[in-house]
Amino acid sequence: TKYTLDRSTIFEGWRHECPAPVGWHISKLGCATCKMPHDPVEAVESIQLQIIKGLNMFEIDGNATDTFQAISRAFFEALQAFELEREGFIITLRCGIIRQPVYNQEVADTVASNTAAVRNRIMPVFERFKSSSLPAMQLKTGFRFDQLTDDHLLRLGMRRVTGTSVAALSPDWIDAMLTNITHQAKIETVDILWIEGLHTFFDGRPDEHIDDDIIQLFAHLERIQYYGISSPHLAPPVIRNYPPLPPDANLPETFRNPKPPPPAMNLYRLMELARRAGGDNHKLRFIQYPFNLTQHQAYSTPLPYDGNHTLCSLAKALGLTTVGYSPIEAPNMMRLPERYHNYPMEADLKTTRMNFFSVTERVALKEMEVKDSLEKGPKTLPPMEKLFIGSVYIAQQRQLTNLHFFLDWLNYSLIPPFRKAILQLKEAASADIKDWCVQYEQLTNDMFRLRRRLFEHKHGKRSYMINGAIDQVSPTLSRCPMLNQKAINFATHGCDVLACGFHVSRYFHEATELNPAKNGQLPIPEDELSALCKTDAVSFANVSPPDPYMLEPAWAAQGRFGKQKFRSMDRNVTIDPKNPKFPDIPDELEDGVPTGTGS
Repeated sequence: TKYTLDRSTIFEGWRHECPAPVGWHISKLGCATCKMPHDPVEAVESIQLQIIKGLNMFEIDGNATDTFQAISRAFFEALQAFELEREGFIITLRCGIIRQPVYNQEVADTVASNTAAVRNRIMPVFERFKSSSLPAMQLKTGFRFDQLTDDHLLRLGMRRVTGTSVAALSPDWIDAMLTNITHQAKIETVDILWIEGLHTFFDGRPDEHIDDDIIQLFAHLERIQYYGISSPHLAPPVIRNYPPLPPDANLPETFRNPKPPPPAMNLYRLMELARRAGGDNHKLRFIQYPFNLTQHQAYSTPLPYDGNHTLCSLAKALGLTTVGYSPIEAPNMMRLPERYHNYPMEADLKTTRMNFFSVTERVALKEMEVKDSLEKGPKTLPPMEKLFIGSVYIAQQRQLTNLHFFLDWLNYSLIPPFRKAILQLKEAASADIKDWCVQYEQLTNDMFRLRRRLFEHKHGKRSYMINGAIDQVSPTLSRCPMLNQKAINFATHGCDVLACGFHVSRYFHEATELNPAKNGQLPIPEDELSALCKTDAVSFANVSPPDPYMLEPAWAAQGRFGKQKFRSMDRNVTIDPKNPKFPDIPDELEDGVPTGTGS
């Protein structure tokens, strides 16, 4: 590892030497490959560039799928091409938390109909084909953590972290993840194994039970070269000030009464358990936590169990190497991602907004054209809430406060059912309906494209304000031209090594060649770092509070869709829950005689 960094022009003076017994030299910036599957071709080029430039720490997610085969191939091709030794690089593996992939109802639930449109005629599909294509779909979406109770999870040896992610920290699960990585990424040796989700062990049980579980896990990990604990709960939590809610607010319970975050894990206790599991030469030599301008508590806040130390200073005193991650991305008040990134902004915002409104109006008018024929048509027509995505967006827009949330919702929840519905409508339809489908698709595409530009402008404006706030507080960082450079340079001062998601070569160039701080040339003074930690204007902790009426009943409550009646509306009778009067049950008089029967 020393030789790898000695030959590097970027990291020669910008490195960390791990304290004994580890003794590795690690480049100040590492690479986290979690975003690589978004664009594997670009990611492969980016990894090879980083290897050439001397970055020598790579992190792989334990949930890796076959997309990671390209990444490991890129890694070994670069090593062979430049005749580099594998010993000069540190491969780390993140295990412990299993995240449920975004569940696509439309892909998993197959259509029951045995027909398809062939040249405007309806023809039966071969049953054999349909049944043979089923197993793959069922297996793809095997684990639905949101449908398992906590009791089920405990029987599987798991503990819940959030609705769709669980911590699987039994030795069997750790072995399963290692087997998966060996199979998918073709990597034979792992230098550091990161354990995520350790905070789920501290669930109110007696201390000796918790200690036994952790010692069993640590003893199992002693076979590995080194292991580390990766958790945002090593440091004190981010302080958030939720705005007061109006009395009639309608929003999820998580925002109405936010649960207190788990308390910071006691590092002294964990080190003692590691010593009991592996002796004085135990393998727990690393810790990892998120570090950015929002989550800076590891550097700025004293620990609740030791007021003389912050997490950074305590790790140094205990001889641990600290690794930071997520330098650019931080959770806002709704726990949605925000990025320290310069988004494209609109030169003429007014025109873009007017275009968006006019397109949305045209979408609504387009829906009205076919509404009657859909209502009077047969039951096999697609349901309106799958087809009229313009109205669905308008009804739910209060929840969509953030570009990344909006794009996820669009790509996973809204568009796939819409594609299926519009295909269903086109099948064996008249030429008019087919024309309508083409025009409606075009209009909704335009509508969401414009909405995305408006979101980007909103984020871009905030980035501009944050950029200005950083420049005011820190003259040193104001020498960096780009916001993401400022965020990365700040984060390198809160940990020994910083793992960044360089899944695009350009991001790596911006953080190294184009960065005034490359090779350690821009140290930030302590007072500027402390001032940045205290400045609310550079933090996303209190940004984008949830809309108090985000769960406003859209159409389901009134049996409506937008302002449109359903076929069954005539038979529906609305009942006041506070004073229910049921039309088919007669009112009773005070003396117990029903009305209308005489006394």
